[in-house]
Amino acid sequence: MAGGKKKKSSSNAKKNKSRRNRDGAGNGTNNEGQNGPIPLEDVLTQAESAMEMSDLDTALQLFSYASGVLRTRIRVPSTATSDGAGDGTNIAHDNDRDKTTLSAVLGKMGEIKASNGDVEGARSDFLDAIELLDPNSQTALSMGNIGGDKMAVDEGSCTLDVAQSCERIAGLYLYLGQLCSGMEALKSFRTGVSELERAARILKGISAASSADGANILAVVGSDELDTVCVGRYLVETRRQLCAAYCSIAELYLTDLCDEPDAESSCEAVLTSALAIDDASSSDYHCEGGNSADGHIGPPLPDALQTMANFRLSQSRVPEALECILKAYDRMKVGCEAMSALVGLANTDTEQLEEKSCEFVDVEAASSLPEYHFRCQTAKIMLECASLIKNFDSYSLETSNQCVESAIQVLGSLLAEDDEVIEVWYLLGCAFMACTPSNLDSANHYLETALSMLTKVKQDLENSIGDSDDDENELEAIECQIIEVKKKLGTYNEDTMDD
Repeated sequence: MAGGKKKKSSSNAKKNKSRRNRDGAGNGTNNEGQNGPIPLEDVLTQAESAMEMSDLDTALQLFSYASGVLRTRIRVPSTATSDGAGDGTNIAHDNDRDKTTLSAVLGKMGEIKASNGDVEGARSDFLDAIELLDPNSQTALSMGNIGGDKMAVDEGSCTLDVAQSCERIAGLYLYLGQLCSGMEALKSFRTGVSELERAARILKGISAASSADGANILAVVGSDELDTVCVGRYLVETRRQLCAAYCSIAELYLTDLCDEPDAESSCEAVLTSALAIDDASSSDYHCEGGNSADGHIGPPLPDALQTMANFRLSQSRVPEALECILKAYDRMKVGCEAMSALVGLANTDTEQLEEKSCEFVDVEAASSLPEYHFRCQTAKIMLECASLIKNFDSYSLETSNQCVESAIQVLGSLLAEDDEVIEVWYLLGCAFMACTPSNLDSANHYLETALSMLTKVKQDLENSIGDSDDDENELEAIECQIIEVKKKLGTYNEDTMDD
């Protein structure tokens, strides 16, 4: 019949069906006519791309497929060796490589599951990933062993590969710690710290060996391509990770473990260690003009200084807290002021600064400034310091205003990045009100904007609210925030709260 489709024979249909079943129609396989699965490297590339685009469901499916393939590969070598197929050394090498890759895949799966709220699934993946890299790890964690036994073998295993393996294990333990609380989190963080300390010792040894005897560095590094090894940069980054890990432990003592008998002394100790690393990093950065022999290393991070400021506030040592938080701000000042200028909150109104601001934002701001939450916390600490420092005779109103102005610049950078966060508008209103004398016009502008945004959120929530306790609690929290803003504006009247 003209225009009709020719029917396939039953035998051809069966062949095509068989081919589809063999090739696979799911993620990680090729169903477009090729006769085998998509190469694992391509699957991992697709998974990474999906993760970068925040398509977490697709990324998780692809990583799950990859983990299945890798687990199968890891089980195969024993059979291949017994059959006499292939070279045993190469098989062992491939097996180790697959274990490393599988560990990385499981780590990614753990990150995604944690983002999706599947805490137990994430914990399981992280533990499996750790076990692949270090078979003794779970025993060490359960016994509270933070790596003391490994210190004795450092001299015999001072290779770049070992240092990188320590870093990978540390990263997994630090992720695991974020999913735990109390003493369990402390054990994970301390194990991560131990691995990073070991990595730093190895890298320092490699760096010293390369300086003393370049001819022997290949034996130490374990690489045939010395030019591609940037040991100095690895060491800097490892120390920065170690500094951040110390800060995580300090934050734990400031929150979950604040009632422990040794909380204050333990917090002081880890922050002293963090600041020692910070001081060394800062000195190296200024001596090298922001560069090392291995290239640009970037300015030291403000994490340790901010955490110490928070700790000093908890001790009511306000002048020391103020000193620390202003030093932390100095490390992000250029970027904050540049971004703040984009929303009309520049520290100065000169055209030259605005031109520099735009240039900086285009090139560096997104990558060099600390993350959003960190900067928000910085601004809160600054405002708290500014309000408390007035009680100390040795500090002037100028000092308080300097702290408030710095907070405004930090908050301006947040507003430039995302102007839909109500808390930032509210904090800007509080900051302008905290100036001496108060800038009431600006304070009212930001507070009224925050109130308008909160009112809309309340209305939307009321229109969609269900019967769950969570919905009721969220509505109650919004109403409390509205009351707080109205009190700041001086317009709160309990009789008209429902209007």
